[in-house]
Amino acid sequence: MNKNYRDILDSAASPHIPDNLNLFPRVAARLNQRKTFMQTLRARPALAILLAFLALLLLTGVSYAIGRLTGFIPGIGFVQKDSLRVLAESVSQTQDGITVSIEQVFVDSERTIIIYKTEGLTIAAANSGGEGGGNPFGSVQLLRLPDGSTLEESTGYTGAPEPLLDSIKTEGGWPNYVARLVYPPISSDVNELTLLIPVLQNMPIGAAAENWEITFHLKPAPADITYAPVIEFTPAPQEVTPVAGETSTPALSNIATLNGFTFQLDNVIELEDGYVLTGNLSWDDSVFPSGKGMISEAVIPVLTDASGQEIPIEIVHVDAHKPFSFYENNMPWSYRTNSKAFVAPLTLSVSSINTTLIAPASDFEVDFGSSPQIGQIRDVNQDFVVEGHTIRLLSIKLVTLPDTCQGVGVNFNFSSDFPDIYADVTDVLAQPPAICSGGGGGGGGVYDPKIFSTGVTNKDMPTGLHHYFINTYIPYVVNGLLQVTWTPPLTSEPVPIPSAAGACLTLDKWNQLSARNDSLPSGLGGKILTEGNEGGLWPTIYVSNLDGTNSRKIRTATWPSLSTDGTRLAYSVEDGIHIHNLSSGENYAIGSDGYRIIWSPDNTRLMYTNASNLFIANVDGSGLRKIDTGSAQVISPAGWLPDNQTIVYSVMGGDGFTFTTHNLQSSETKKLFTIQNKAGFGAISPNGQWIVFADRIFGANNWGIFISRLDGSERRMVAEPEVPTGFSSVWSPDSQWLVITTLKNDGSYIPVLVNPFTCEVARLNINGTIEGWSP
Repeated sequence: MNKNYRDILDSAASPHIPDNLNLFPRVAARLNQRKTFMQTLRARPALAILLAFLALLLLTGVSYAIGRLTGFIPGIGFVQKDSLRVLAESVSQTQDGITVSIEQVFVDSERTIIIYKTEGLTIAAANSGGEGGGNPFGSVQLLRLPDGSTLEESTGYTGAPEPLLDSIKTEGGWPNYVARLVYPPISSDVNELTLLIPVLQNMPIGAAAENWEITFHLKPAPADITYAPVIEFTPAPQEVTPVAGETSTPALSNIATLNGFTFQLDNVIELEDGYVLTGNLSWDDSVFPSGKGMISEAVIPVLTDASGQEIPIEIVHVDAHKPFSFYENNMPWSYRTNSKAFVAPLTLSVSSINTTLIAPASDFEVDFGSSPQIGQIRDVNQDFVVEGHTIRLLSIKLVTLPDTCQGVGVNFNFSSDFPDIYADVTDVLAQPPAICSGGGGGGGGVYDPKIFSTGVTNKDMPTGLHHYFINTYIPYVVNGLLQVTWTPPLTSEPVPIPSAAGACLTLDKWNQLSARNDSLPSGLGGKILTEGNEGGLWPTIYVSNLDGTNSRKIRTATWPSLSTDGTRLAYSVEDGIHIHNLSSGENYAIGSDGYRIIWSPDNTRLMYTNASNLFIANVDGSGLRKIDTGSAQVISPAGWLPDNQTIVYSVMGGDGFTFTTHNLQSSETKKLFTIQNKAGFGAISPNGQWIVFADRIFGANNWGIFISRLDGSERRMVAEPEVPTGFSSVWSPDSQWLVITTLKNDGSYIPVLVNPFTCEVARLNINGTIEGWSP
């Protein structure tokens, strides 16, 4: 069976929800676990320092000195008004059904910014390079001047600074895209430029039209161009020095210092629907007891109003295009709100900062002898004391490198007396490294925060005496309250109510549920379909009573679906969709393949997708019918209405997944409303009155679970985003209850019963994801 659907959805919708979320939580080892920076180092030591600075670069934006750059354009950044030029007229070019359109160009004495979008790219073309085959995607994009010389993109973050660029969208969603390119400035007498795109982003070489040359022209910026207002602050330092016995709150300003850190609010940019607050966090080496260190995680402040109510904020990329060296001892930041109505003043607070101490190097020697062998293990058990902590070099092992590499690996296995310490090892005398043609991934197994490994690669087998250095990195948290304040202009807009207010399943309730065993609420029962992970390639499917009794193992398969009368199963395996009779054991293939299988209310037909197409078929496989979903390339079935003729599904577009109804008799199609999650999953209640879905919440790191009427009205939050939920939720046969699958940090599942109308909640004592519920 083709399993590309998971990968397609994950890639397709990544712009629409936070990056740290997994598309398919049932196959994720840790749905809601956020790796610390040190854990990342332990998994990929060779990239440790680069990733540290890259993470900071991608999570923050640069605030310019407003004295030089006097205007701000959302999606573009700060610009100099007196030298600004813009695109004279829109330019498009079409090859083989693919269109590239240059939407915006801004040029001043600091840089050149080009924004373009694509239409017509297909998922089939994006996947033509094979699954994870290591084939390159896209290419370097150059800017050619009239004299034939070319400019390369500037270093640093250049991607679209969402959500400030929401006005430009692609029609069909991924793999089409909007790109923001930043180049060095060009001479004021050059007004003709040509964008060179050898290979489009998201496309492997040879999969789509290539060698694009799009010429466009510049003109002076019109006098009526709209700039967002910028409020600039005059620094007014406020030294925050703890005083013994002091109980009063220190005065607040736009700058605060504590323990060697300075937290500063530089300016505020006013948008149509909110504000962007920009500033920087700076420090000196005195913050690190070892005298050397770095900020190991993005410092995300909390924004509160005068009443102490937390206000949601999101990171935005305002203007990051400086080289990495710009970030030494300074971390610029930019955050936006989605409202302008607040109970003033507003306070940005940082209570702790996660740093990493870089300890002075230690050294040791290893004698590999004259004829070492692959697999040879040398027990060492040598202790090194660094910054008051002890790390122990347990053993050294010679290992075979992946097939993509030519050479030998030397693994060094360590233990530590403190969680998440990491060390890397280097040979004092540089050795020729192994030659690799592709990258590798992190390790597996149970995570132990006090055990780690690192390694070096050699082109040749190491022999004789080798002298190594150990560089140790130690987590170090700097505690102390840094606060800056700002009073926004008065507005007549009502103060918004927090989006998570009134959620039935809160994090507090979930924590209570996860530690107890509940009885079923009175009157609830029926049969449920469960999918569990037993370590094999495919999940295992079970049928049981709602309380977990009378559990029957059916087989390993994927995308299982229970008929509405509870008598049959549909599932997908290597040779396509099968139907299994739970009473007789009769089993047959229907002759086609698909995913997200949903039975019609009368159990005579199935709706399913192969990601890019939507199908209806009779249960015996006859009457196969492809539904016209227009240009949509990713379709996710959501359910049937009780009339057995109206289906509901979501289609991916440039702004998310749009729920849509389609009548099989009249072919009438109607768009309902749009959500933002990676899969577009939703489920129609059996009575056809409600739909449950996961949707993005501004400022949250996870999605919330909601129900609404089919037109999107009467929207209610069922589970707040802090609860580690999956995408899919299942309705009870009477349309009064939901089963929401949640996941603990240890990888076990906790299905939770929620009545979205009364907010009664209870835990189901089953470990697995609930895929169906029948009487």
